[in-house]
Amino acid sequence: MTIWIFLIVIVSVVGGLIIEYQKNKMQMMGKSQQNEEEVEELRKLVNSMKGRIENLEAIAAGSPDDFSTGAGKGMAEIEIEDEPSIKEENKQQVSDIADKRRTR
Repeated sequence: MTIWIFLIVIVSVVGGLIIEYQKNKMQMMGKSQQNEEEVEELRKLVNSMKGRIENLEAIAAGSPDDFSTGAGKGMAEIEIEDEPSIKEENKQQVSDIADKRRTR
């Protein structure tokens, strides 16, 4: 009789652990799906912002040939660079283009 009680206790504990594991697994899958949706929304936002920046650069340059954005490189273009020389070079280019527009 004690073996049956011991067996019932073990089965109920293992069953409870399995149910708890499945609940946690479902919660994690839900969070993963939510994260994927957020990443997709951020990708859309980044692509929209890139388009707006290209438009502003074209307006600032006067003609699209004067200002090259390097568009079309994809997600690699978004990477943050630690080199301040590139930032300075871009600032100088924009300043030069603005000076050209002012002298017209």
